[in-house]
Amino acid sequence: MISAQRGRPAVIGIVALLGALVLAACGGANGGTAAGASQGSGTPKAGGTLVSGLYLEPLALDPHRQGYWETYRVSSNIFEGLVKEDLSDPEGPTKLLPALATDWKASDDGTTWTFTLRSGVKFHDGTDFTAESVHKNVRRVTDPTYEFYDKTGAPRLATWFRDFVKGRVVDDHTYEFRFSKPFLGFPRILAQSMSTLTIGNPATWEKYGNDGFADHPSGTGPYTFVSRTVGDRIVLKRNPGYWGPKPLLDELVFRVIPNNQTRLATLLSGEADIISYVQPEDVSTLESRGFQVPEGHGAALLYFTFNYKNKAFQDKRVRQAVIQGIDRGKLAKEVYNGHAVPLGSLLPPGNEAYDPAARDFDYDPEAAKALLKEAGYGEGALSFTIVADVANQNLAEWLQSQLKGIGVNVKVVTLDRPSYVARAFGKPEPDDGLSIDEYGGSYAEWLYQVYYTNIVVKGLDPADFPEITEALDKARYTADQDKRLELWKEADKKVREGAIAIPAVSLTRYYALGPNVRGFVYAATNWYDLTKVGLAG
Repeated sequence: MISAQRGRPAVIGIVALLGALVLAACGGANGGTAAGASQGSGTPKAGGTLVSGLYLEPLALDPHRQGYWETYRVSSNIFEGLVKEDLSDPEGPTKLLPALATDWKASDDGTTWTFTLRSGVKFHDGTDFTAESVHKNVRRVTDPTYEFYDKTGAPRLATWFRDFVKGRVVDDHTYEFRFSKPFLGFPRILAQSMSTLTIGNPATWEKYGNDGFADHPSGTGPYTFVSRTVGDRIVLKRNPGYWGPKPLLDELVFRVIPNNQTRLATLLSGEADIISYVQPEDVSTLESRGFQVPEGHGAALLYFTFNYKNKAFQDKRVRQAVIQGIDRGKLAKEVYNGHAVPLGSLLPPGNEAYDPAARDFDYDPEAAKALLKEAGYGEGALSFTIVADVANQNLAEWLQSQLKGIGVNVKVVTLDRPSYVARAFGKPEPDDGLSIDEYGGSYAEWLYQVYYTNIVVKGLDPADFPEITEALDKARYTADQDKRLELWKEADKKVREGAIAIPAVSLTRYYALGPNVRGFVYAATNWYDLTKVGLAG
């Protein structure tokens, strides 16, 4: 899966311009405290509407066609999985909690998972949630003989259902998944957003068809769908029949505001209560004016991938030289104003197998030059193109300047998001060398996912890296729960030693909240829980 990139063009004049507005504002779309009030302390009131400003248009509100975290930040209020993560945990790795399943257990060999399903749950249209509902969701993405098999959704889940053998309804509230190989990471995978099995209402696709489902999204979640205007907003209302604790807010409005300055202005003027993806240069000013910019780390990272179709990057010495030519500590300070953590591993903070001490290759420009010379590239002999979407132009230009320090000539090409995906993941130009990506997850299997879906697809031949393939398979298919995470760390070591990609940074300031917002937690994953969020009384 490919997530959208976060753009960071400078936002300078807009904060000063709207400063006076903020001082006079009530602090949010629904009133509240003035700027300078306490940062989210106090008991929130029940009721009201919360407005969230998203940085890009969500994809389909369909549990099996999801992509981009901004999609899941909306759809997680509509759909639920069998398992969920504890989104009150800001550090991680998050604990797994019951959701539509109250209990789950694996067979001794790790190939079969049995879930006890929650009783008394209803979909938004009033139909009952049962094991048969789960079975239809499973068949929709795994069984081509099913009338409503979804050819669009099935490939999105293929990474995790490749070894799936069959699903079985044991009774109304018990469901069994059987795989051909051990899959001890399955429950945490089920708690994720994209590429997993969140549960939709089969009655909806049976009525409207697979393509029509997203226009009438129906799940079991705490909010129900009201309306969507593409390019503008999505409106949800509180589900009065929700099985769990009732959310505080009456209504959620997600406004689509791709422009960074406009999204910031919307928060400052009180038209929005929360915005995603805060520009690093705005953090101190926002805080000085009474807005909340919580510090956290999610479970995501920015990383750079090589174009293996470019002969230069088939040489490990060249790849390692590029890694050693990038000062990631300096990147965190200069591009992200210190609101980022430099990384030496593709396993990000928040991941269950994350090791803060893990390192690939330290910044060493002299060693980088020596490696390039050894590989046949003297001063100025190596040149390539960095491909980025427009959101990451300044990051690409920083990399361009940094790599000039080791004698590498870099050209920057920035494209709109669809064109970027088509070129970086589909048809790169011969001179393309690096592309800028962002994704990540709290599950150790993320390492397997990024290897096959974001690195191998760019021309790497797994046969050339048997030690990585072997380590990844050993970790993924272990039946020993006690050894599982250590095996993932060993696989990560092999990935790092192979210099097959460049982990860069994990951002630490991502959301901004109005002074009137209460109960928000920057969880150690890539979305948030709005059921416990309210507005100041």
